[in-house]
Amino acid sequence: MTAPVCDLVLLSWNHLEETQPCIESLFRTTTVPSRLIIVDNGSEPDIRKALAQVKPQGAVQEVLLLQNEKNEGFPRGMNRGIRATTAPYVCILNNDLLFTPGWLEELMAVSQKDPAIGLVNPASSTFGDHPEPGETLDAHAQKLSARRGTYTEVGMCIGFCVLIKRAVIDKIGGLTEEVERIFFEDEDYSMRAQEAGFLCVVAEGAYVFHAEHKTVKKMPEREALFTRNRAWCEKRWGKRLRIAWPLPELPEPGSPRLRECLSRLRAWARRNNHVYAYAPSSQGCEPLFRSVGLVPHADIHWIPVPPQASRLSTAVRILSRRKKPFDLIAAPDKSWESLMNRFGWLHRAEVVPQIDDKLDEAWKRKSRSPS
Repeated sequence: MTAPVCDLVLLSWNHLEETQPCIESLFRTTTVPSRLIIVDNGSEPDIRKALAQVKPQGAVQEVLLLQNEKNEGFPRGMNRGIRATTAPYVCILNNDLLFTPGWLEELMAVSQKDPAIGLVNPASSTFGDHPEPGETLDAHAQKLSARRGTYTEVGMCIGFCVLIKRAVIDKIGGLTEEVERIFFEDEDYSMRAQEAGFLCVVAEGAYVFHAEHKTVKKMPEREALFTRNRAWCEKRWGKRLRIAWPLPELPEPGSPRLRECLSRLRAWARRNNHVYAYAPSSQGCEPLFRSVGLVPHADIHWIPVPPQASRLSTAVRILSRRKKPFDLIAAPDKSWESLMNRFGWLHRAEVVPQIDDKLDEAWKRKSRSPS
């Protein structure tokens, strides 16, 4: 028997109608030598009995059931499974997932693209990627297979399905148990991983369907837990800010100046921000980044403006944002700064020159300010 390359840690709590097809799907699609570690968080007796009967299949060479006598919550339950792992890769899994062929191979292949990659999510319904009406999950995954080897950097990996390199666990350990039961433990883990020098990415050629919070939707304390844990996370890491970044003149495609410009935007996205670039280019974020050999970052949002757009018309586009207002507006020059300050009563953002030390000062102040 080949030693497991990946330990799959699946957290279960009742809801066998979701857990059973999840495990069946896992067996059907996994071809990497693996071990399945099921951590049951105090399910009802009939569920425990059913889980105890799960046997290895195919490339999943061993099944280990760890039984908690009560619901320990997501972080504690998952950490019990992580402590039992020994393989070079660990993949933590919710019990409401459906897998497609090649999912694990592709997560691992992407993780090897860069030694700095530490956490990898698959493409998923969680990110708004759904099959067309009438299209099977396998057929949808087959379409996405054209993007195998391609990945996008993200500010955080979501905990429904995350491949973790052993080096990350060795360096930062498991999930925080300071949060209550569920919510924001994945954001904290991602921030700790990035603080330790690792990257969080999404593998665009791997697909896993996620039913999304079916097991917690009926929790009466769900909203209160979310609010308290968000406050804890923001106190620890600061708030995610939204920065408007006008780019009146975009350097020539493929040029060193464009690479420098995009690298700077990515550096600010990596600091727990959403960066909105208003630029005279309809190419979009991904083609521009890849044209200069950079991996795009999902937290850089590209808003094209006409090449000859006036300063005022671009400013109107920034001012028209209402749903989630900007926290900072990075002004490219004094005239931009003056114009945006004139409309401060409308956008209520802090206007800061596009100078790193000035932005850094404002970012620290805003990120750490009370909600």
